[in-house]
Amino acid sequence: MERVREATESLRATNCALRQELEELRERSRRLQEDGEREDDGVPSAAYVTQLYYKISRIDWDYEVEPARIKGIHYGPDIAQPINMDSSHHSRCFISDYLWSLVPTAW
Repeated sequence: MERVREATESLRATNCALRQELEELRERSRRLQEDGEREDDGVPSAAYVTQLYYKISRIDWDYEVEPARIKGIHYGPDIAQPINMDSSHHSRCFISDYLWSLVPTAW
């Protein structure tokens, strides 16, 4: 009978410790999920950023070209203008300046 009581007490203590550990893990999981949601709130999706760039630049990129090639179509106010540049022949600054020069500044 004494051994049964000792085993019961041991099981109760183990059960209590496991319940406490489970609650701690649930709380930690909840905090991690909240932190992840907060991080997601501050970071715009790739689709949103792509749409924003298109609305500003009006450049429709060709993503199927080799990595060194910059290709697409700029839809300006009056005419659509093709873009086809080899980035190995121009500096990044030149390419950036050229592409931004296509964007109209009159809003």
